[in-house]
Amino acid sequence: MMIILLFVLALIPYCGGSVAIAVSTTAKWSSASNSSKILAENNCTSQQESSSLTYLVDTTGSMSDDLQQLKLVNGWLLDRVHARFPCGVRQYTMVEFNDPTVGPVRVTDSKSMFGDFFNSLVASGGDDCPELAMGGLELALRRSPPNSFILVLTDASAKDNNNMTIVNNVRSLINTTKSQIFFLTTGLCSDLNDPQFLIYRELAKLSFGHVFQISLSDLGKAFNYLDFALSRPANSSVRLFSGEYSAGNHSDSFPVQSNFTSLIITTDGSIYSIRILGPGSVDVPLKNIVSEIWGSMYVVKYPGKGIWICYIYAGGPHSIRVAGFTASNISITTRCSECHANATCEETLGILQCSCKDGFIGDGFSCSDVDECAYSWSNNCSSGICKNTIGSYTCDCRPGYTKSPANTCVDINECSRPDLNNCHALAACINSIGSYSCVCPAGYFGNGFFCSVDECSAGMCGIGMDCIKSNVSFSCSDPCLYHTVLDEPWRSTTNTYLTRYNCDTDKVGWYRFVGAGGVRMPESCVPELSCDTHAPMWISGSHPLLSDGIVNRTACAHWSGNCCLWSTTVFIKACLGGYHVYKLNRTPVCHLTYCTDPSTVSDSPTCAADEVKKSINGTYQCQCKDEYKVSALSEIRPTLTCENQAVRATFQKCQLKTLNIDVQSINLKNSRCFLYKEDNTTNTISILSPLQMDRCGMQLIRNDTHVTYTNTLYLSMESGDLIIRNEELVVKLSCTYQLNMQVSLNTVLHPFVSSTNISIGGTGQFTAYMALYKDNGYLSVYEGAEVLLSSSSILYIGVFLDGVDLSQYAVVMGNCYATPSSNADDPMKYYIIQNSCPNRQDPSITVMENGASSKGRFSVQMFKFIGDHNLVYLYCQIHLCDLKSGSCAPVCSGIRSLSLGDSDYSLSVGPIKRQDHLISGTDVTRAPWILLLSALLLLANTLIV
Repeated sequence: MMIILLFVLALIPYCGGSVAIAVSTTAKWSSASNSSKILAENNCTSQQESSSLTYLVDTTGSMSDDLQQLKLVNGWLLDRVHARFPCGVRQYTMVEFNDPTVGPVRVTDSKSMFGDFFNSLVASGGDDCPELAMGGLELALRRSPPNSFILVLTDASAKDNNNMTIVNNVRSLINTTKSQIFFLTTGLCSDLNDPQFLIYRELAKLSFGHVFQISLSDLGKAFNYLDFALSRPANSSVRLFSGEYSAGNHSDSFPVQSNFTSLIITTDGSIYSIRILGPGSVDVPLKNIVSEIWGSMYVVKYPGKGIWICYIYAGGPHSIRVAGFTASNISITTRCSECHANATCEETLGILQCSCKDGFIGDGFSCSDVDECAYSWSNNCSSGICKNTIGSYTCDCRPGYTKSPANTCVDINECSRPDLNNCHALAACINSIGSYSCVCPAGYFGNGFFCSVDECSAGMCGIGMDCIKSNVSFSCSDPCLYHTVLDEPWRSTTNTYLTRYNCDTDKVGWYRFVGAGGVRMPESCVPELSCDTHAPMWISGSHPLLSDGIVNRTACAHWSGNCCLWSTTVFIKACLGGYHVYKLNRTPVCHLTYCTDPSTVSDSPTCAADEVKKSINGTYQCQCKDEYKVSALSEIRPTLTCENQAVRATFQKCQLKTLNIDVQSINLKNSRCFLYKEDNTTNTISILSPLQMDRCGMQLIRNDTHVTYTNTLYLSMESGDLIIRNEELVVKLSCTYQLNMQVSLNTVLHPFVSSTNISIGGTGQFTAYMALYKDNGYLSVYEGAEVLLSSSSILYIGVFLDGVDLSQYAVVMGNCYATPSSNADDPMKYYIIQNSCPNRQDPSITVMENGASSKGRFSVQMFKFIGDHNLVYLYCQIHLCDLKSGSCAPVCSGIRSLSLGDSDYSLSVGPIKRQDHLISGTDVTRAPWILLLSALLLLANTLIV
C-alpha cells in the first residue's frame, strides 16, 4: 500500500504569504529495478515491498514554519520505520502545490535522498486564502502507486473545490487506486461548514481516511498511524468499518471474520469517550497510542472473531475507522531464543513472533531503546522536564516545583522559609505557581530584592511636581516644563480611516497633545477603529484644574463592544496657558493609541511662546512676535547668556519657521563639543559651549580681575519649500566673567581640585569643590597632579558650592586637617580647623570665611611632617547649614567650640611637596613643623597619663 501525504497546515485564519517552488524531474516507481541498491543500503539479504510514502505539500508563503516542522517529523518517522522494518522497500514521492501552479513532483527510493527533498522546499507566493488543494491532490494520486495513504497538509481550505472536473477526477482516482487520504489541517479560511473545507471530509470518508484539525506541534502525534502502517509489508491490512457522525451518542457494530494480529481504531473530531465490546459483549482494553481532542488511535491485539460493538460520545462532527492487520513474516521465528533480550516471544495462530517491548524499537531480533525525550510528541512531560531511561522515561519537575508522594509536580512555597527566597529583609514575599515575587513595603522603592527609602512616596517634591526615583537618589521636575510634544492629526476621534494601525506601546513619560487633532484626550467612549487604530483610548473621568496638581485617571480602550476592554493608569496635570500634560506608560497591547478630542481645538491656532496670532487673508496664523521678526538667515541674532559653566546661545524657533528651516535639518560643526537643548515651553533651541580652555576652540583672555571666553559656532541648515538650499550661520560667542574662586577653576586645563555631589531632599543637587589657590584673593588656582612649594609659602584653601539656588545654604568647615599620606584615616593628623574652629597653637592659620555663605576660606603656612615624610595631603569635612534656621557661623570664643553638625561630606587635595630644606640660622621655634611636633608630643603624653 502507498501513503500520499497532502500537507495542509493552517496557523491563522488568514493564510496568504509566499513560497518559492523548486522544480525537479520525476521518476517512475519500480521496486525490482532498485532492489540491489536497497539491499546494499540496508545490509539485507532479501527485501519486502512496503507501503510507499508520498507528501503533498502546500508551499505558499505562510507555510515557512510548517515546512521546518514537517522535515523534523519526517526524519523521526523514517528512522522508526527503518528500525521496525529494516529490509522494507518503498517509493518516496514529494509533490508541491502553490497558487497558481501545481507541482513539481520528485520521486526516489532512497531514504536519504528523500530527506534532501525537504531542503529544496521554499515558502513563497500565495497571498490569499484558500489554496489549490484539489489540483495538488489530483497530481499526487496520478503520480503515486495504487493502494496509497493520502494525508493532506496545508494552512488553507480548497480554493478549487468547485472545479468539478478536478474534483470528479480525484473521486475517480480514489475509487480506482483504493488510496487512503488523511487531511492534516491547523486552521480554516472560514468555518467548519464552508464547502471549501467540507470537501476534505467527503474525500476522507470516500477513501477510509480522516480529517485532523491539529496544531503544528501535534504533527508528530498524527504520524503514529504511518509509523504502524509503513512498518509492515504491503497489503497486510483489511478495512473493517467506517462511520461518519455528528455530535451526540451512538453505537455501531462490525464483524471480525478473519484472524488478525491486531485491530487499529482511529477517530477524528471532538470525541469525549469511546468504548469497545468484543464478541459476547465483553469490554476490550484499548492500548492508547494517541489520544487528543482532534483525534485518537488505539490498538487491540489478537482480536477474536465475531461481532464487535463500539460506543461513542462526541461533541461535534467526527468519524471512526477500524482496520485489521494480518501477521507478517518480519519477526517470525522458530525458536524464542532468537528474540532479542528486550523483546517478547508470542505465539499466535501457531506462529511464534518476536516483538520489542514497550520503550524499545526494532524488528524483534534487534531492539534498541527509544529516546522518548528527543521529540516533544513522544512523551507526556508537558509540565515537566523529560529524562530518558532504558525502556522508558521520567518527568522531573521544573524549577519552582517538587515531587509529591503521588509522583506529581507540586509548587514549592518559596515564602515559607527565608532560605528559599532572595527577598530583601524589608520586602514581603508573595508565592506564585512555580515561582515567587518580592514587594517592597509602602514608603520604599525597589524590585523587592533591593529596597530603599522612597522619597517620592513621602511627597518630597511637593504638589504638581513629578518625582523620579532611582536606586539611591531622586529628582524633581515640573512636567509642564519638561515633556514631549505630540502633534499628530490622526489621533483625532473623527479619524476613522485606517492607514497605519498605530500603536502606542512606545509612549513612556510626559506628553502634551497639540495641533489640529485636538489638545486634550476625550472624556467619553470613542468608537472602535477611530484614531487610526483598532482600539482607541479615552479618559474615564474629568481633567484636573490648576489647583489639583498631578492626578491619576484610568485610560480605557474600546474593543469588542466593551468601552473598557483594556485599561491603564495615566497621570494628568493642568498647566498655565490652558493646556494639560499626560504621563503615559505604554498601551496594554497593540493596536491601541491615545486619542485626542477635536472639539478641544479653538477656532484659531495655538501659538508658541515667541509667536502671536495674526489674521492673514481671513485666517489666523502664528507669526513671530515683532521683536523676533527676520527676513533672512543673516538677521538671526541668538541671545547670549553667560552661565556658570557654559556660554549659552539661544535661538527662537519661530525665526527658523519663518525662513522655512526645519529644526531637524540643522547641523552643528563639531557637535560633540557642545550641548544641545530644546525647550518647547519657550519655543527655543539652545547651544551651550562649556567654559573649558582649549576645548573645541574655546579661547580665553585674562587680566588681574576678569577673564573673557570666546568661541565660534558654525551651523549649516536646509531651507526652502519647493527646492532645498544649504546655508550656513556663523555665531561669535563672547562672555566676560569677574574672577572668583569658581571662575578661576575654568581658566586652567588641570586645576588642583576635588569635588563631591550633595543631594538635599526637596531642593536638588549641589556640587562642593575644594581647591588650592596661589593668592589671598583666591583668583589663581594651582594646576597639575602635584604642587611643589617652599616652606615659606602660604597655602590658600577654598571650599565652595555650585548649584541652582545657593542663597539658602552656608558651607560649614567642621574638621580640616593634614596627613602625610593619601589615607584620610592616617593616625598622623595635623588639625588646622577642628570642630569648626582654627587651631590656636599655630599662628600661621587664618580662617577668613566659615559658615557665612556658600564658600569657605582658610590659609596656613607650608610645613613638613617629622620623619621621612615629604608630602602633605589636605582634607576638609564639611556640612551644609540652612541659613533660614539662624546663624551658621561657629562661635570660637572658648578653647573649643561645640560642633555645629555632623561632617557629612569629605573633600581633599594633594599631594603638596615641600621644595626646599630649612636654612641655617632660621628661627626654628616658630616653624610650623616644630609646632606640629610639640602638638604630637603633647597628645602622646596626654594619652600616656
